[in-house]
Amino acid sequence: MYKHNQFVLVEEVAMTNLAVQEHWNQVYRDVEPQIAQKIDPVRAWIEANIPNIDGKNKTCIEIGCYPGRYLSVFGELGYELFGIDLTDKLGILPTWLREKGYKVGSFWKMGIQDFDPKQKFDVVASFGFIEHFTNWDKILMKHMSFVKENGYLILEVPNFLGAFQHWVHANFDRANYERHCLSAMDIERWREILDVSQFDIIYEKYFGGFDFWTVDRNLTLIKKLFIKILKKLRRPLNIILPKDRKMYSPFCGVIARRRNENA
Repeated sequence: MYKHNQFVLVEEVAMTNLAVQEHWNQVYRDVEPQIAQKIDPVRAWIEANIPNIDGKNKTCIEIGCYPGRYLSVFGELGYELFGIDLTDKLGILPTWLREKGYKVGSFWKMGIQDFDPKQKFDVVASFGFIEHFTNWDKILMKHMSFVKENGYLILEVPNFLGAFQHWVHANFDRANYERHCLSAMDIERWREILDVSQFDIIYEKYFGGFDFWTVDRNLTLIKKLFIKILKKLRRPLNIILPKDRKMYSPFCGVIARRRNENA
């Protein structure tokens, strides 16, 4: 069973990152700040579950925030934006967000293990972050330590744990697969940590219908052909199959709210 004092930062531990910073520097080398498209299922998930704050003074921080595709969605909802990331391109993100008309707070270029912002936030979010750490549970608890009373924790990761998703990534996306810790994709394990840490779960789901992606470009001709066929089947399978299932849906996410300890 996990124990966690909601007002004390988690003790510092060695955090094993399966995706080193050089990988992300390469990924984002030619990527400029951007907002997720309206059809993006993660954006739709945020907008369906987090209200527009209508001028209230609320804050949102994203852990691993570059290139801002989801952080900017919270800007549109009216939150003051904060972020932490290790990429050298982090410096251009606050300027871009201000140019979009969003309220912008502080941005920190550092790893989460060194992060102590001296404040708590109304929303703490990360998207595709904790699953790159072997001790993801400690990373999750660190996230929780930044959340205000009655504030929200928003957590999303890809689903490589479901049978179909596991098979696709293990066989057709191996290098990417090995940068992910599969135990971090188990919502039931998240729930265990949240339940004993004064958080109430508002939403928990594997979502995104039937979909998948791969980033491995060094496949054999036969594997490339097979992936091409699978991609052509996505639309009909999305019509036939139940919408959201752990077996084949590409995302898993939780939205939880920290209890008021005085309530």
